Amino acid sequence: MRSVPRAVRWLLVVVALLGGAAVAVPFLVPVSRFIPEIARSASGSIGQPVAIAGLRAQLLPTPRLVAEGIRIGKKDEVVIGELEIVPELLSFFSGKRTIRLLRAERIELKEAALSIPDRMPKGGDPVQIRRLELLDIRLQHSTLKLPPFHVEVRMGSGREVETARIDTSDGALKLLAHPDGAGKTIVKLEASRWRLPLAAAPLVFDSLKADGILIGKRLDLTNIDARQYGGTLQGNARVDWTKSWQVTGAAKIAGIDLTAAQGALGIEPRLSGKLDATTKFSATAKSPEQLASVLAVDGPFNVANGVYRGIDFAMVGDLTGSKGAGGSTRFDELRGVLRLLGKRIRINNLCVKSPGLRAAGFVELAPDQALTGRLDVSVAKTGGYVGVPVALSGTRQDPVVRPTKGYTVGAVLGSVLLPGVGTALGASAGAAAEGKAGDCK
Repeated sequence: MRSVPRAVRWLLVVVALLGGAAVAVPFLVPVSRFIPEIARSASGSIGQPVAIAGLRAQLLPTPRLVAEGIRIGKKDEVVIGELEIVPELLSFFSGKRTIRLLRAERIELKEAALSIPDRMPKGGDPVQIRRLELLDIRLQHSTLKLPPFHVEVRMGSGREVETARIDTSDGALKLLAHPDGAGKTIVKLEASRWRLPLAAAPLVFDSLKADGILIGKRLDLTNIDARQYGGTLQGNARVDWTKSWQVTGAAKIAGIDLTAAQGALGIEPRLSGKLDATTKFSATAKSPEQLASVLAVDGPFNVANGVYRGIDFAMVGDLTGSKGAGGSTRFDELRGVLRLLGKRIRINNLCVKSPGLRAAGFVELAPDQALTGRLDVSVAKTGGYVGVPVALSGTRQDPVVRPTKGYTVGAVLGSVLLPGVGTALGASAGAAAEGKAGDCK
């Protein structure tokens, strides 16, 4: 058998020595003694206390440092299970210091951690990072309810982002971003069976696609296409956080199943039917989590072939009380103009139609669920339609509906002055004096 060439033997010897070094270096070089110095340096860079539980060096597969149990902030606003730093070794001897890969796992973020970047010291000579991987990020937030997610960012030599990707661990959401020159970044979002991460509005999208452009601190979503609750949503939105957080946009909704949508929001379904609407929305707040509480929505809507459970408007003409409450009203069409501001809802130009009913007016629901409003209700009788103006009160869960004071007083006076026919004449006169609450043609 021919002997192994000398060059190959030398190569095998070198590989064996490197392998032995890879095993021995972490033990021969006690890198843990550098933990206090590294922690102080990191603390000065980010302006927050930093603690590191463990530190070790590895040569394979490439030289790197691995830190464990990292805590950042006075109240541990950021906790990182493991942080892996893979440097470009030659850059630390000449040129700009560069990290080829910065990889962190098991990251826990408290709500206060989101403000740390704004308080970091300015200036300095930051290390260049080529690739950033953040795995299993869990955010503890009072209003944002996010599943665990991952972030991957690739950066160029000038610290500009070349590509960025965000994925939820359940695969429901993917967000891609890449620069397109002139300070623009193209953004694409795709989601399926994704829950909107707002505690106040936990809606679920069967599918969602959105294309947009990010310029500085402004994101324009020019094309939003969603499927949810048996219907569709198409629209656009702009988010601007240059000074404060601002959201504006418009949406066209078609065929949304109201029973399913109310159930998703944790609301007892009082109104059923298919919703069509054209709306504009806006909100301005100091922080993104406050946007939902100040959101304003305006626009006309229509609900077809539904039922309102809580009032039977065919029974509201009884002068002795609110016999309509607790019943239900079927309708062929319910339309109006929605005005929503935070948790306050008002519907103007309300019109409810069915073969035996017409109702027109306005309804308002306060943040504490108090119900107010006035409707002109006309119910089909043998001799035609009989009109009754009614006032709404009570709460959304327990509505109270009664003929208006003018209608009731007029009916009583009519009965006293002219028993029998005077009741109807007096009621009509009292209602006319109050004026119309609305029109429903």
